[in-house]
Amino acid sequence: MESTQQQPINKAPEQQQGFDEETKQKIQAYLDEIDAKHQQQQSSSLQQTKYIKFVHDKERKLLSFTGKIDKVEVPAKDFETGLIIPDKYVEKYSLECYDISDPDHPSELSIWQRGIREARTVLYFLSKSKTILEVTRNGPPGSKTTTYQINPPLD
Repeated sequence: MESTQQQPINKAPEQQQGFDEETKQKIQAYLDEIDAKHQQQQSSSLQQTKYIKFVHDKERKLLSFTGKIDKVEVPAKDFETGLIIPDKYVEKYSLECYDISDPDHPSELSIWQRGIREARTVLYFLSKSKTILEVTRNGPPGSKTTTYQINPPLD
């Protein structure tokens, strides 16, 4: 690691020589990266993301997964109040899919966002080239103990 000498803090700005070319390039690269991320976030927020939601006990959906999966950390929420818990994050998996429960009216491209338990099951089936999965919710609305049965559909 190279040692760089810093200018004394009390030196007047007109006496400073500025940064070397490598430092200027690094600064510009960071600026470009920040601008690109900001532009990407703006364009993606313009496209309204659709989410797959299960509400009722024994609700069943047939989901066709694209294979695109993102792991994200999202703010943790209190289950009872729905309020965000400060400084606490949970890992979620955003699984891109279509709801093909009604073959005559498939959904738009959507995200089913789940925790590690359901994500592991979906990933297992995707690894076996099973891209269409039947998902059944087991738990009444608002239940803390809701589980999902995930399997390839019976032919």
